[in-house]
Amino acid sequence: MNAELGKKDFSEADIEQLRQRVLTHKGSRSWTALGDEMGIPAGTLSPWATGSYPGDAAAVAARIYRFFVAYEEQQELSRSLPAAPNFQQTETARRILTVLTMGQLGDMVAISTPPGIGKTAALTQYQATRPKVWRSTMAPSSRGVPTMLLALLAAMGDRDAKGTPQVLSGKIRSRVGPGSLLILDEAQHLSHQALEELRSIHDETGCGIALVGDEHLLANLRKYSQLYSRLGMKHVQKAPTRGDVVTIAEAWKVTDPAAVAFLQEIAKKPGAIRAVTKTLMLASHANQVGGPLAVDEIREAYGQLYEHVA
Repeated sequence: MNAELGKKDFSEADIEQLRQRVLTHKGSRSWTALGDEMGIPAGTLSPWATGSYPGDAAAVAARIYRFFVAYEEQQELSRSLPAAPNFQQTETARRILTVLTMGQLGDMVAISTPPGIGKTAALTQYQATRPKVWRSTMAPSSRGVPTMLLALLAAMGDRDAKGTPQVLSGKIRSRVGPGSLLILDEAQHLSHQALEELRSIHDETGCGIALVGDEHLLANLRKYSQLYSRLGMKHVQKAPTRGDVVTIAEAWKVTDPAAVAFLQEIAKKPGAIRAVTKTLMLASHANQVGGPLAVDEIREAYGQLYEHVA
């Protein structure tokens, strides 16, 4: 088979080869999960792959063939892109890690920052390097007490938890205590009742609670005086620091002062450090020489990513 996306004619040998490839790609996953990835209903994909599909097998083969062509291109792009440096302890990351440490000592803490300054990387690093830390990302759908508790229990490994809010809360309380930390990311979505439930868990068990969210989080928490008074250390940051950008630049071996200055300008825009990292990844991929990145290469990569040049 060639890499022609418009290929429509498939021999029996072609179809059988695709069947075997589908079965290999599926592995131990369910047909539903595989169908979601390939964009083909499981009720079509499963009988087709096992040779019992009653419809037009060639038409399904064409869809599967196009999926694998696109999948191969994606894999090739992933292999060719340079890997981002490992976790970098920027100034912002150090501040966030300090707040989380205070939380794990038995406090309720809050971290409020805009997206893109490395908050998620810091949370991931902290959880990976500390025992008895559980992190759950909240959403509008988990803003209430029962849904928040279910999300926390799922993060603790109990994905099939059932029962009343009292039962669910009791399961969490039985597992946490002094020296443990519950991190609730995107906590700006939580309702007052959910926040009060967290305060109750903290007061009874002595576990740490870290409420982490966007730039609106602290303003939301100030509305609830009893809860706000429980907060110990609070970290509010509106943008990455210049030191953050320098640390990231050094990790990518960017030494040109003009290039570092341009990265500082990128960090001031929406996306902040995330945009800096994406730009450096693309610029490194396009760098054919392999030497340190120049400002023109970084500028061009930024323009390609964001459809304009600052």
